[in-house]
Amino acid sequence: MPKIIVEGPFFEDFIKGEYIEQAPSVTLTEGHAVAHQMLFGDRLRLPLDHVLGEKITGSKRALANPSMVVNTAIGQTTYASQHVIGNLFYRGLVFKRPVYLGDTLTTSTKVELLKQNSIKRGRISSGLVVLKVRVTNQNEEDILNFWRCPMIPCRNQKVVTGHADDLSQISATLSETELKTAAELNWNLAEYRRLIKGVHFNQVEEAAIYLVKSRDTVTNAPELARLTLNLAATHTDAKASVYGQRLVYGGHTISVAFAQLIRVFPNIVTLLGWQHCDHKAAVFEDDILHSEVTVINKQALNEGGMVSINVKVFAERSKKAPASQSNVQVLDWNVIVLMA
Repeated sequence: MPKIIVEGPFFEDFIKGEYIEQAPSVTLTEGHAVAHQMLFGDRLRLPLDHVLGEKITGSKRALANPSMVVNTAIGQTTYASQHVIGNLFYRGLVFKRPVYLGDTLTTSTKVELLKQNSIKRGRISSGLVVLKVRVTNQNEEDILNFWRCPMIPCRNQKVVTGHADDLSQISATLSETELKTAAELNWNLAEYRRLIKGVHFNQVEEAAIYLVKSRDTVTNAPELARLTLNLAATHTDAKASVYGQRLVYGGHTISVAFAQLIRVFPNIVTLLGWQHCDHKAAVFEDDILHSEVTVINKQALNEGGMVSINVKVFAERSKKAPASQSNVQVLDWNVIVLMA
């Protein structure tokens, strides 16, 4: 009998408009929450404090950390990107409703746009695949809808696919209506302000810039990839990486960035959405990450308000890297959070 090779699609295999094979649904458990906490030390209050969570949300169910939810959703989409060279960006991510432990996430992935990169001597022939992602819960309610864009190599290095879609049509701007709807949680933000001391919405200053001095070393990167069902070979097999070493899953970098953002604003209530999230350079295990946080603007709601924040993440490379790579920007992330 012939041996059958099991692998994901190359760039020329994608068909615009097709739905990619559906990943297993995932029921989020206390085990996921513990693993996430061990990896990132995330201090977002409501998922950590179930007593406070019940007082604020009115639900006896424990909230799932939104960073963990996004990591799981992205991991579920990676049948399409098993050969990924790197993920370039995410767009349009808004939480439609909160997620609780015990909820089951199901993700569908559609090929939205295709653009082949110019073929250049000495460079792997590749293309950009914009995937439209929809995440629902066990009640078939929308949790997330967003786009992500992996770069995928071509199987045939001389192939000319003719794919030349304009990726700029994927907007990096979230509608005000979407965000306000996401913020309509009917949570008791007045009680949150009463119980939790410190900086809340009214004390946040627009244009303020914060440098997070406490840095984080990237460790256990393959473990997060496996936990989230991420199939991209570059995260677990150095020989499958164009860098000659394992590439860290982008969601790992983003979760470190969120944990560092919460050090700046410990009283963030929850994450509402991402305006844009661009990977500027690769991250590798043992890189040391630090963040620069800028408050872009804020918008008051009936209770509390939304704060738009830019987070730039920089990596200090290991001693093996050239000195010119000692402070490389690896992430540019505009995030919208809810504060009381």
